[in-house]
Amino acid sequence: MAGIQIEQCADLLYSTLQKFEKDQFQIALKHQTSEVCNRWFKKDKMVLDGGDQVNFYIQLKNSNNARHTRLYDVDNVNVAQVISEGTVKWTHAQTAWAFDIRKVAMNKGNGTRVFNYLKSRVMAAHHDFVNLLEEAAWRTPTSSTDDMNPHGVPAWLVQADSDNETGDFTGYVGDYTNSADTEDAYSSVGGISCTSTTNPRWANWYADHNNNLDSSLLKKLRTAFRKTKFQTPTIAGMALDPESSFYDFRLYTSSAVLDALEELAFDHDDRIGADLGKYAGATVFKGIPFVYVDDLDTELTYSRGADPIYGVNHKHFHPIVLSGNNFRKSKPKPKDNSHNVLEGFVDLSYAYVCDNRRAGGFLISDWEGGN
Repeated sequence: MAGIQIEQCADLLYSTLQKFEKDQFQIALKHQTSEVCNRWFKKDKMVLDGGDQVNFYIQLKNSNNARHTRLYDVDNVNVAQVISEGTVKWTHAQTAWAFDIRKVAMNKGNGTRVFNYLKSRVMAAHHDFVNLLEEAAWRTPTSSTDDMNPHGVPAWLVQADSDNETGDFTGYVGDYTNSADTEDAYSSVGGISCTSTTNPRWANWYADHNNNLDSSLLKKLRTAFRKTKFQTPTIAGMALDPESSFYDFRLYTSSAVLDALEELAFDHDDRIGADLGKYAGATVFKGIPFVYVDDLDTELTYSRGADPIYGVNHKHFHPIVLSGNNFRKSKPKPKDNSHNVLEGFVDLSYAYVCDNRRAGGFLISDWEGGN
């Protein structure tokens, strides 16, 4: 009598997962929030049709052609290179699951048990993918030769070069995240050089809170909002930068910072002001809720310091995804050298890009962990 064929198992997988919509088991989640997968890759992502890398363009210099004139003045138009091109390589990621058709045969006739077995394998693979993406978003590659990990938020919103920065556009280039947590600086950000004299308008706003998690932190937050909230100029009916608003702005921080802010909000009085408060169980600043990211509880001395607060404008910072590899699910296939085993894969090609670091957000942290 013929048994279950591996092709039948592939079809059984799809029909079973479609038949049962309600999960029959629980998952002990690793991270308290899934901001990256639930929001970034759903609402904030952009999709590109092709290309071997992501290219973006930003004006960092002036042409100096605007002037007041007299009658009959002679024109003198300056032709200047004001546009810089940024580049980011694709990051490729995948998750996979496998199951043995003999396990399906053992549970033949019991749809619920077949479902539990198949669904648990697939869900475990997806859970691994979530953890990978959530963690990588708050890190940088391990070195300049690391082409497997993405340039996450700390690659774009970085610390200043020196301690005790009270707040300014002094976040020039960041550091790689190596296992020894030693200093290893980028040479550029998105392929664009940035120093106090070279492309200074490519720098992000940074302030050192010096581990003073008290009301002085609110002053730095107010300044950060004021300095990075660029009003969109309009001339001759044309908006020059319609993305530079706080329409899609979010705040991310550690547990220690949230504890301190919640205490301040609880003890709210006229000295604190109306900016900090509570709404629907969340701590908010200027109406924007803080999102707890457990990865930010870990000090990374050079790439983000200790207890960071990231203000991120998601109109400027977002994942860009390759359309042909946008969480692409492959059909289950037999595993090499294991004829009883089916494998399935989900693939993704993406890159994080901040196309305007000056308006893209800010970083406030304990500079290099108080070193």
